[in-house]
Amino acid sequence: MKANLDFLALHTRDLAAARAYYTRTLGFEVAQERPGAVVFAHGGGAEFAVREPLPGVDGTQPFGVGVSVWLGVPDAEAYHGQVVAAGARVVQPPQDGPFGRMFTLVTPDGHALTFHQTE
Repeated sequence: MKANLDFLALHTRDLAAARAYYTRTLGFEVAQERPGAVVFAHGGGAEFAVREPLPGVDGTQPFGVGVSVWLGVPDAEAYHGQVVAAGARVVQPPQDGPFGRMFTLVTPDGHALTFHQTE
C-alpha cells in the first residue's frame, strides 16, 4: 500500500489576511471556504488550503520552517513580475533549477513557496 498526496494545508494565525494575500498578491482563486479554512482552486492533483492551526499545534511558533511547497506555473518570469508588483517578498529570484525556471517567495506566515515553470 502507498499513500498519495491528496490535500495540503498551510497554517496561518490570521485567516482573513492569508486569504487576501493568496488571492490579491498571488492571484489564487477561492474554490470553497470552510470553517477555519480557505481552499483554493487548482489545475489538478492535490487541493491546497490555508487554515487556522489544528488543535494541539503551537500557533506561537514560526510556521513553514523546514518546508518548501512547489507550485507549477506556465511562465515563471511573468508570474514573478506579477507577484512582485503585488508586493510578494521574493527570497530567491528567477533562475534555472532542477525542474526548469523557478523562484521562491516567503508568505507573511513564513511559508516558502517555490514556483517553477511547467511549460
